[in-house]
Amino acid sequence: MHDARLPLALRIASAVIESTSPRSAATALLEQICDHTPVLAASVMSFNPITGQHTVLSSTGYRLEVLDFLRSPAFLQDDVGYQQLVRRPDGGALGWRDVPGDYGQSPSAVRVFRPAGYSGGATARLLTTDGRYTGDLHLSCDDPDRPTLDVLQALRSVVSVMAVTTDATRRLSDVLSYVDAEVSAAVVTAWAGIVPIPGRAVPALLHDRSDVVLCVMAWRTRGQPTSRALFYMPRGTAGLQIELIAVPGGSLVIEHPAPPSYGLTAREVEILTFVSDGMLNVSIARRLEISERTVAHHVEHLLGKLGVRSRTAAARIAIEYGLRLLPGCPGPT
Repeated sequence: MHDARLPLALRIASAVIESTSPRSAATALLEQICDHTPVLAASVMSFNPITGQHTVLSSTGYRLEVLDFLRSPAFLQDDVGYQQLVRRPDGGALGWRDVPGDYGQSPSAVRVFRPAGYSGGATARLLTTDGRYTGDLHLSCDDPDRPTLDVLQALRSVVSVMAVTTDATRRLSDVLSYVDAEVSAAVVTAWAGIVPIPGRAVPALLHDRSDVVLCVMAWRTRGQPTSRALFYMPRGTAGLQIELIAVPGGSLVIEHPAPPSYGLTAREVEILTFVSDGMLNVSIARRLEISERTVAHHVEHLLGKLGVRSRTAAARIAIEYGLRLLPGCPGPT
């Protein structure tokens, strides 16, 4: 329990920082606000840029149909007050009385809020310090003069702190805990979007080649046997190891600058990819438009480098160490 004599902004910040999970932080945040000012309902919603969905982290007083409205296009795209927040570069918070005109006569108020018993309220649009939208805080009251100006000022001063609570992408930091901080990573969504990870550079390969994004999407949707896979991508003189991890709504892409293991050439990795797919030399030769003898020569060399005698053993190493090309992406030229 925080000292009620402390400023509201400080109490909110302390509650968020001391919490151990997004939901507990959202609940603690609402407790501090509700202890400070009379409200009929309050909620904290998180926006997931990977799935494009809003999730209620904590709520009190709202009926389900109101919560559904607050995360629907009817509010997020059409509400006159919320659109003012969208146009603000720092997000911030707006009360009903801050919206030009009579917000009480707006479609949102007439159709949803007033029938639910609300005649005042406010919304804070939560943006991180680097400008990423992560969710919303909603308050509804039975007094058009509430929340008061001091409450709105407190919310505006801690928007970026509250945004940490609702930041869905920050939770991927746990997945990346084993990866060095300088390694680049991002999420490719189901609709070909690229979502940055806080504190990480976006893999250059995703910016430079749109075909890689499509290949990652195909890997995610084609029923891959595992939720994690390694691949090799020719690039410059060294190449890259691409690690893919399935996450809800997309694929986490981690880019490791590294030449292929075992001293394989880019061409040998390409042929090993076909071998691991179960293709025979004659089929590989037709695919690459080279002679079957040349393919056999490459296979002999790569088996020797891998220290194995069978194509099955070579395929097993290819999958384990990422010595295969990302399906659908062109190999070396």
